[in-house]
This record gives sequence, C-alpha cells and structure tokens, in this order.
Amino acid sequence: MSTVDPNPRLRALDPDLPFLLSEVAIDIDNMLLGTANDKTAMRRLAEKLSQAIQPDPDGGPLCSRMDMATLTVLGEAVFETVEKQSIRNINELLERAKGIAAVLAKSEPDNDRQGLEQARSFCVALSRAAAAYSESIHDLNPPHPSER
Repeated sequence: MSTVDPNPRLRALDPDLPFLLSEVAIDIDNMLLGTANDKTAMRRLAEKLSQAIQPDPDGGPLCSRMDMATLTVLGEAVFETVEKQSIRNINELLERAKGIAAVLAKSEPDNDRQGLEQARSFCVALSRAAAAYSESIHDLNPPHPSER
C-alpha cells in the first residue's frame, strides 16, 4: 500500500480533509498516551501543509498556494489554537501553520509534547472549520426541483 497522497493539495472543500484531520488528532492522542505511534496520517497532513506554504525563492516572506477559502479556514484554526493573540498578516499565519507542519513531519514528534498538543488542537479546529465551511457552501445550493 502506497503512502503517497494522490491529492497533496490542501483545500477547504476536500471532502476527505475533516477525516484526515480527525485521524491525525487521534494518532496524536495515542502518541501522547503512549499507546500507538502511527505517523502515516501526520505525514500526509504535513505534506499538504508544506505544499500549501512555500518559501519565496528570493528570500522574502512565505507564499501561500491556497485559495482564499482554504486560507480563511486555516486562519480560523490557527487563531483558535495558536496563541490567542491577533495575527497581523498572512505571513504570520503562514509561519504558524508551517510550524505545525514541522511538528507533524518530525521523525520523533513525541519528544515535543507541547508541539503535539498544539498540533492536535489545530487539527480539531481545522476539521471543524473545514466541515462548517463545506456545509455552508452546500446550504447555498438550491435544492433540486424534485426535492422541494
């Protein structure tokens, strides 16, 4: 079985995103409890986040490769879980999300308990935000005439 994600893009409307995020949160819980050490889902999410946040080739601020909806949903999750201070710009948001991706990508993340706890909270918040966004978009579509 291949562990390569067929769709490495991070998208708010990806129907599998809330499930992946929940899986990562559960894996982190198990890791923190010392009952399991499966990092497959963590690495898939780290890959999605890493591909969504790219360094500027000229050494400038980070660049987002996400659509605005995904960036907004990501911002909600980061704000909810990372220091409750205001994030002044997109670069700060991307830096914090990149930090979470770095924790998830570590070969021995269980050595960073605080980072794992923050990553778990981030995954739960992003799962909720992505599911809520998906539901709000679904609610905008008018019902088919036969469903009225």
